[in-house]
Amino acid sequence: MTSTTGTPALTSRRLVAGERALPDTVTVRTGPPARGELRVRAAYSLVSPGTELHYLDRWAGTGEGLPLGYCSAGVVDAVGPGVAGFSVGDRVTAMGWGEAVHGDVVTVAYRLCRRVPDGMDLADAVVANLAATAVHAMDRAGLRPGDETAVVGAGMVGLLVAQIAAARGHRATVLDLRPERVRAAAGLGLTAHSGRDFFDGEEKAAELPEGGRCVFLCGTGEAGETLAAAARWAGRAPGRPRLVGVGRFSARVDFSVELGNLDIRYAARCGAGYRDPSYARGLTDVSAPEGEGTVTENLQRALDLIEQGAIRPARMGLPRVPLERAAEVYAELHGRPAHPAVIFTYGNHGVAGRREP
Repeated sequence: MTSTTGTPALTSRRLVAGERALPDTVTVRTGPPARGELRVRAAYSLVSPGTELHYLDRWAGTGEGLPLGYCSAGVVDAVGPGVAGFSVGDRVTAMGWGEAVHGDVVTVAYRLCRRVPDGMDLADAVVANLAATAVHAMDRAGLRPGDETAVVGAGMVGLLVAQIAAARGHRATVLDLRPERVRAAAGLGLTAHSGRDFFDGEEKAAELPEGGRCVFLCGTGEAGETLAAAARWAGRAPGRPRLVGVGRFSARVDFSVELGNLDIRYAARCGAGYRDPSYARGLTDVSAPEGEGTVTENLQRALDLIEQGAIRPARMGLPRVPLERAAEVYAELHGRPAHPAVIFTYGNHGVAGRREP
């Protein structure tokens, strides 16, 4: 740990949502980290399309500047008081809405950061932040040996969930209406299906899994018909059927005995302690529910999955684009291109940034 006494402030760029449906770039001044915080010079940040496009639309015309992004990776520049386990020069991945934003320099609570293993590309490590959401969704599902999974939506989180499920030995199928997204999933070695008919087929008994079925709903928009079809599909297996919501969607559920003993769960964010400033800065502790983890644990588990090759960011087709092209990036993401997300680059691997006198 290094004292922040005498640590100069830095100026850097930052993306914000405001007047337009596309982000603006502003210049901000970042002082020394406070208690329980790290200051990080970013090498990369990852766009979370579903969340960020939602806030761009919501904030358009308000005149208020909302910092965008919550997935960053780079090198620790300064360590605040009360921080354990980090030093200046550490390569880290960092997360947190309003903290690990899109910008050259970010200040992040240390429990929302993990050291990146030697030899791991920081551009791969930045994916661990969204992968922590997928890890949490898998915990919420409570999968057992022999369970089969279907993942609706071949966006970023959907592809991460499917990779984890497949790595754990579950039969996993990714569903998306867009052929280019289906091809992207197949490029990861995943079973993928295009169209609305996957849930409608009647299987023979020999084709059913030994256990139950779980559907992860990772899409956006209105999903009432999809949810109903998913429930019917899951209910045809011998084990307990489960639906786990992960994305931002709406659906009407007609509850009746025809649903059977269906478990419906929602996986919000990425584990216990997220958006809890006291926990994130080491001032208090939290206990995760049985079978789940804290955000810190889930972020580490996600990094471990990348290191083990269970999650393969390099094969996910994520373009690396300079921050200067941010408006172009978000305009393209509105059209749901084949690539599920974009990585912003910050030049010279995050050591850019002016020191103020």
